[in-house]
Amino acid sequence: MVVTATTHADPHLEAQPSHVRRLLSVDVVAVILFLAAGVWFTAALWRDPSATITANREDQAFFEWLLAHAAHAVTHGQSLLFASELNTPAGVNLMANTSILGLALPLAPVTLLGGPAVTFTLILTLALVGTPIAWYFVFSRQLVGNRWAALAAAAFCGYAPGIMAQAQAHPNLVAQFLVPVIFWCVVRLHLAPVRRGLILGLLVAYQFFINEEVLFLLAQALAITVLVTLAGTPRLILASWRRSLGGLAVTAAVAVVLLAYPMYVQFAGPQSYHGIPAIVSRSFSLDALSYVSFPPVTAFGENPGGAKLAINATETNSFFGWPLLVVLGLLALWQIRTLAIRVALAIAVWFTVLSFGAYPKLDGHRIGPPGPWHELIKLPLFDSVVPARMGLAVIPALGVIIAVSLDRLLRRRERRWTWPVRVAAAAAVLFALVPLAPRPLAVSSSTPMPRFLADGAWRAYTPPGTSLMYADPSWVGDVVAMRWAATSGLDFALARGYFLGPDPRSADRIAMFSTPHTTTSARMRTAAKTGQVPRIGSLEVAGAANDFDYWKVGAIFLPDGTPNAAALAETIRLLVGRPGERVDDVLVWRIAS
Repeated sequence: MVVTATTHADPHLEAQPSHVRRLLSVDVVAVILFLAAGVWFTAALWRDPSATITANREDQAFFEWLLAHAAHAVTHGQSLLFASELNTPAGVNLMANTSILGLALPLAPVTLLGGPAVTFTLILTLALVGTPIAWYFVFSRQLVGNRWAALAAAAFCGYAPGIMAQAQAHPNLVAQFLVPVIFWCVVRLHLAPVRRGLILGLLVAYQFFINEEVLFLLAQALAITVLVTLAGTPRLILASWRRSLGGLAVTAAVAVVLLAYPMYVQFAGPQSYHGIPAIVSRSFSLDALSYVSFPPVTAFGENPGGAKLAINATETNSFFGWPLLVVLGLLALWQIRTLAIRVALAIAVWFTVLSFGAYPKLDGHRIGPPGPWHELIKLPLFDSVVPARMGLAVIPALGVIIAVSLDRLLRRRERRWTWPVRVAAAAAVLFALVPLAPRPLAVSSSTPMPRFLADGAWRAYTPPGTSLMYADPSWVGDVVAMRWAATSGLDFALARGYFLGPDPRSADRIAMFSTPHTTTSARMRTAAKTGQVPRIGSLEVAGAANDFDYWKVGAIFLPDGTPNAAALAETIRLLVGRPGERVDDVLVWRIAS
């Protein structure tokens, strides 16, 4: 299984010390540039790790809770794959919730020393540094000879609009530093099937514990690579297919040994589910017009037209702008006989079509018949993937075209009379990238933790085996409470939470977000969202007693400053039968004796 590189520097030149020094100097520039960029993009979080990412505080709180759980599990000898400190008493299946153990475990000491917010900021920074560095070294060593071309392409792969959108609290999707390494290990697997198969198996397992979605996209890209190579230059596959299959067998054996139990927990363990909510799997798709549009937010300002085409601020996975697509399209046609270009084009087309989802749209209006996703969503794995994220795989495909094109355009061995044209074409690529330049992450102040939690006063109200319940059981309330719990080191359990778990109303165990609402939490949520006290009679009071008993609630707490606090306090008073007790900066209702 071989995909040849397009061009490399002359080996005689490589042997010259001065040339080697020049090449290494580009490496140094690349590392420094990407390190500076990663820190710059996350600077606001480094100034105040407790701040929340403005566009997506929900997932930030979720990942910080996961980081706190990993550290807590290590120090308390608890399960890394399942959590009982959230959504009591049912708990949460962490393998079905992107547990990022591949990042959380190595950095558990940082979490214990500095808190989950610091670790979250560090992971996000490392992802924004490590991903482009990995692409640079694979591009420069295996794909092209011009390291400046590799640097430009790697910068695009590391900071494209889709990556920077996911950087808004999805570090698991930004941390793609293993993707180029795994890809090239598969391509060169035939050279040392056993040794590389062992290494590849370990890399696959590690990527599994960072993000499975990215691994699934990578598997599709590799399958396309094989098919395109087999169709165009079959000798490259046929000459080594036995050795490659042998290496893949070794890889599979290693991966199965390491991942069998975690996958069992994910798909058949407690609180597992079968497929993500339909509103996500069928509605979270990319508008075709978004691919040729400019990003909603860039270093140069905001594009309201782009914002209208986006699902939300985090899932803007396309938005490459028409100039870049036009230039790269022309360059790809010029080099269509190059294998790497054909593979990149096939990958880009495949994932672009899939990203349109079941019902393709243009400028918000449905166009044409249902797309391939309409049928693929019925298959295992596809039913658990957000179609919009298929657009993320288009980024490295375009990165390959950028690298190969700039490498050839800047090649000195070409005919001299074409030099002005080639320089102009290279400049067009670089200028087309400029409008996509991202801006640093925007953050907002977080909701401060009540002294009742920070000082440990809650301990007097929660006997062993009981949980705390935040008086606001809405989505926002679940998220805020989770961040407080993460900051405290998961000292207390929460009756609710924000996560993916099986919907009890679904016969097929389709997933739903957050803890299912009961009549009790629905009444409290109404008060939290509307400021109106709902009707509460004897049936609701009896139901509340049963619900609190099921959730093992030790106490309900209502911090000062909570929106619609008066309505919430009155609602809980009616449900519990007594007013709250003032403790520090909260009202507390003791439930368990």
